[in-house]
Amino acid sequence: MRNALSISYPFDELPLFGVGMMAYGVAELADDGCGEFCVASICLDDGTVFTRHGTGGLGSNFTRELFDRMAQYIENSDHAQEFFKDKMDESSVEPDGDYQYQAWKDRQMDDQWVEAAE
Repeated sequence: MRNALSISYPFDELPLFGVGMMAYGVAELADDGCGEFCVASICLDDGTVFTRHGTGGLGSNFTRELFDRMAQYIENSDHAQEFFKDKMDESSVEPDGDYQYQAWKDRQMDDQWVEAAE
């Protein structure tokens, strides 16, 4: 297993709804433990913060949908994947002993959110 790592990934002109609405900010990319990453949180330039669990200044369902759209775009971006790989190669971070537990808790929170939304 690789080292757990979390890095800030600046982005601009991230399309939210086609080409009409763009987002600018910084995404926190977290190592999934296998050398890949997932988006843990997103902070827009205006200070609005979105997390995987749907927190934010707007309605919960809406913020969750915005986070999911932005995270999916970033996670599928070749630029973000190369950026994360380069940072992984440069990193000398010690393994996070609590990483597996936190990943398990995150999955539980995601499942609870889905159940509550239904």
